[in-house]
Amino acid sequence: MTAPSTYRLSGPKAFSNVFQKATVSADASFKVLARNTGQPTARLGMAVSRKVDSRAVQRNRLKRVIRESFRAHYYSQTPHTALDFVVLPRRQAVTISNGQLFEKLEQHWRRIDEKVNAMSSITER
Repeated sequence: MTAPSTYRLSGPKAFSNVFQKATVSADASFKVLARNTGQPTARLGMAVSRKVDSRAVQRNRLKRVIRESFRAHYYSQTPHTALDFVVLPRRQAVTISNGQLFEKLEQHWRRIDEKVNAMSSITER
């Protein structure tokens, strides 16, 4: 099932907005950037280049895992702050099993949620 276009980050302007003032979570497998843009829903963008893996099969596998993890975290749980995300996989991500990728991405989603909630509590004071 594909997500409606309202859940997708598209166009260079949307991506550059996230890159400008992003909350970042990174490890050896992924770099996840997020920015609160005031949109009604969380949106996902990915940049999976051939530097990650030259084989399209592996790049597409990473995209499927990222999309499914994002859906599981942001659409099936309690309401979250609507953020725009850009996920940048790294070379090591190709060597990891899907289950481990889901675990790593779940850590990133939680870490970003914590950082954003901490920032919003500071600005509310």
